Amino acid sequence: MANIASEEKIARRKAEILAASIEVFSSQGFHKAGIADIAKQLNIGHGTIYRYFKNKRDIFNAILADLLGQMAEIVMQEPPTTDSLDEYAGQLQRIADGLLAIFNRDPRLARIAFYESLGVDPEATESVEHLLSVFAQFTEQYMKNGIEKGFLRSTMNSRVAANLVTAMLVETIKKVAAKDITDDQEIEAWRQEMIQFMIGGLGR
Repeated sequence: MANIASEEKIARRKAEILAASIEVFSSQGFHKAGIADIAKQLNIGHGTIYRYFKNKRDIFNAILADLLGQMAEIVMQEPPTTDSLDEYAGQLQRIADGLLAIFNRDPRLARIAFYESLGVDPEATESVEHLLSVFAQFTEQYMKNGIEKGFLRSTMNSRVAANLVTAMLVETIKKVAAKDITDDQEIEAWRQEMIQFMIGGLGR
């Protein structure tokens, strides 16, 4: 029982540190932010943070891992088994809704992943590129399913197409994070155009 309580306490403290880090990284920028800033946000000694994370990079990687987990969960709910273009379009709408909801709910995540971290150093850039690469791999599976079942273009290079779709989604997320898209109607317009672009370009 004591071990369970201890594990819960550790998980709770880690979650608090990650939440504070998201605020600090998004407001100060990853490069300028330090462990002391995160500790100050929580009103704790900075030594406490080192009990749970090795350094700032370790915290950053944990934030990205959690973000990837949220994105993967949405995708996993929609297996690549659709049998028609109409079914695929509906699936794309649900996936887009779920992913955009993550960043609409907390635009700071997009600012950290797609603005603050890029260009800080090669390792930070590689972490973000890995996140996008994994998402593109998921996307490619949907396209391969459509090609095999005949409702997507057979000559399509699914790897290239998956990366292009990922780039479109990231651009939409950036707009949400930068508050260039400020209301639900605009978000809906971006989502619909992105899906129509995909279907029009991929449909047989």
